[in-house]
Amino acid sequence: MRATPDRAVPAVSVVVPCYRSAATLSTLVEGLHAALASEASYEIVLVNDSSPDDTWAAISRLAAADERVRGIDLLVNHGQQAATMCGLAHAGGEVVVTMDDDLQQPPDEVRTLLDALRADPDLDAVIGTWPRDEGLIRNLGSVFNGWVDRLANGTPRGLHHTAFRAMQRPVVDTVVANGTRTPILWALVGRSAGRLRNVAVRHDARPEGRSGFTLREGSRLVLATLFLGTTLPLRLLSLLGAASAFLSLVAALVFTARWATGVATPPGWVSSFLAVMFFGGATLLGVGLIGEYLGLVMREVREPPRWAIRRTTSTAAE
Repeated sequence: MRATPDRAVPAVSVVVPCYRSAATLSTLVEGLHAALASEASYEIVLVNDSSPDDTWAAISRLAAADERVRGIDLLVNHGQQAATMCGLAHAGGEVVVTMDDDLQQPPDEVRTLLDALRADPDLDAVIGTWPRDEGLIRNLGSVFNGWVDRLANGTPRGLHHTAFRAMQRPVVDTVVANGTRTPILWALVGRSAGRLRNVAVRHDARPEGRSGFTLREGSRLVLATLFLGTTLPLRLLSLLGAASAFLSLVAALVFTARWATGVATPPGWVSSFLAVMFFGGATLLGVGLIGEYLGLVMREVREPPRWAIRRTTSTAAE
């Protein structure tokens, strides 16, 4: 969704999904105003993901103080990915930046992304990256998720996805055109943009609160990367089935040859038990994978709203 005819198209839009960020939004918006001061026009789109604190009140105050700040209040918590998609659908800029609300992605580094994107007219998007130093568990999780992403989505080796990115308008339109109810943005951006580049940016310490990213959340992201938008698990299961069938044929030939040459094969219940357990488990795993995909298909074909908006700052002001 582009800017409406009575609203000028801004040069840059910055989309920020917000959750429990009432204490940081003022600093974030102030920093963005400074970083974007040289732009001909810009807008800041703050999407409140049904936060239980005073985040919407903070957004309303910021929007009332400056018309370049727009707020969207979601009825229920949709999660960061869907909230960002909602913001993208309502952003009108020729270039759209997405970032987190916790100030770990510094507002002044938005300038770095914009300059890098404009320096090469052939680029579709740039993605900010930084050295990982977030503890052993999170670092290993990031490495593993990157490996899964390359395997599942074909992301080129050496390219790393983060939520801090700047995209040209055609990429944003293509991403938003995906009607999925379970978006994984880095996968959608990777499929929508042929020319991507990483740009080194600063990554600051969190000034308020603590990260909501847990081991459970990291595991969910890895599973989402595997299941949403790719049939990789089913392909791997098919390969397992093909390999098992081939090994069974080889084993049949071996035991037939032994029987033909008079070599006795001692009976053993252990090998039979292990084989039954292995292939029985593989069968149940396959059924479970198919069930996951059927659940995803059901959620998609029912076509529920991709997000539900309670109000915006424009309607609140009327």
